[in-house]
Amino acid sequence: MKLVRETVDDHLVRSVELWSLIGALPEYAAAANVMAFAGMGTEPDTAPLHARITAEGKRVLLPRVEAGRIVVCEADGEMATSSFGVSEPQGPALEPTVVEFVIVPGLAFTADGCRLGYGAGFYDRFLASIPGVPNAGVCFSEQLVDTLPMEPHDIRVDRVISA
Repeated sequence: MKLVRETVDDHLVRSVELWSLIGALPEYAAAANVMAFAGMGTEPDTAPLHARITAEGKRVLLPRVEAGRIVVCEADGEMATSSFGVSEPQGPALEPTVVEFVIVPGLAFTADGCRLGYGAGFYDRFLASIPGVPNAGVCFSEQLVDTLPMEPHDIRVDRVISA
């Protein structure tokens, strides 16, 4: 799926289209605190997403991995590259209860919300820790597949948005 994602040639245009589709969701519109992610490599470009969230007067929250779990942090302030190669905020951790909407990355998704991540289960544990908080998985249309293996601990996303 990493190779498939590398074939996306209009990466920035389709990333902006993804964020427009996210912006049209009522759950996103209702949220003042949006948990996003910092795109890396061939993932959707999140700079336009972060700019959009900020321009709409919402707070951008980003994940940082600590002790095998995602903690929520504000996006403003110092960032550092993690051992996974992900840009992470260095500010203080916030209570997960501040999160009102989560945008979830992935290597592949099915239309009914199954998600293939990078195998460490960070998002599965995080989403399980904030039940009832609306979320959406995002990907390029090439990353949509018919089936994915699911383990008992895997958490489906509420919806999948692709462009």
